[in-house]
Amino acid sequence: MGAAASLGGVVRMTISLTVILMEATGNVTFGLPLMVVLMTAKWVGDMFNDGIYDMHIHVQSVPLLAWEPPPVAYKIKASEVMNHPPVVMRPIETVENVYDLLMDKHSYHHGFPITGQFDKQLRGLILRNHLLVLLKKRVFRELEGTSFAEELELKDLRDAYPRYPTIDEIDLSEAELGYTMDLRPFMNPAPYSIGQNASLNKVFSLFRALGLRHLCVIDEHNQVVGVVTRKDLARYKDKVHEGLTSIKELRYSKG
Repeated sequence: MGAAASLGGVVRMTISLTVILMEATGNVTFGLPLMVVLMTAKWVGDMFNDGIYDMHIHVQSVPLLAWEPPPVAYKIKASEVMNHPPVVMRPIETVENVYDLLMDKHSYHHGFPITGQFDKQLRGLILRNHLLVLLKKRVFRELEGTSFAEELELKDLRDAYPRYPTIDEIDLSEAELGYTMDLRPFMNPAPYSIGQNASLNKVFSLFRALGLRHLCVIDEHNQVVGVVTRKDLARYKDKVHEGLTSIKELRYSKG
C-alpha cells in the first residue's frame, strides 16, 4: 500500500492505476483499499502541486486545454484573447503573396481566413498544409478564367499527410510567382466562427466540444476581426489558493 500511495502521489492516477496494481498482484480483494489509498494520495498531492504528467506537459509547451474554463472566463470577451489584426487571404491570390506569407516567420498559424475579394467578410478558411501542397503541385493559373483545380484531387491532399512539404522545399521561378491561385475549390466554405463580444466561456466550450484548432472572430457585419487558436486558450492557467484565484501565463512555442 505504501508503494501504491507513493506512485499515486507522483502520477495522480486513480482508477487506471488501481486496475494495474490489481492485475499485478492478482488479488481482487485489494481493489477497495487501493482505490482509497490512491484517491487520498491524489487529493493530498493536488493541495501542493501538479502531477508529473501535468508538469511535463507544461515543460514541453503542449497546448492542452483544461476540462473547464477559468473561473473568470465569463468576464473576458473573445476580442480580448484573439490574434489581431488577422492574417487573411483572398479567394484569388497571387502565387507570390501566398509564398511570401508562408515564408514569413511571424505568420505561424495553421489556418488562414479567406475574405471577399474586395471586402473583409468571411468567405472560408484554408489550411497551411493545403497551401503547401498547392504550391508543390503547381496548382496555378496564368490567365483569368483558366483553372487547374481539376488536376488536383482530394487524394493528393490525403497522400501528403502526415509528411506535408515545407516551404523551404518549394522552389518557384520568377514567372510562376506572377501566376495566380484560385483557393475557392480547396477552402472550407463554412468555417466555425464566433462574435467578437462572445464570452471566453463560449469560445472554450466550442474548442473542447468540437476539437477546434482555430476559430474565426467576426463582427456584426460578418467581417473578420481576429482569430483565436488553441494556444491562445491554453496559455492561461488558473490556480486557486486560500480562496483566491490567480491567472498565470504559460509560454508556448509559436507554430
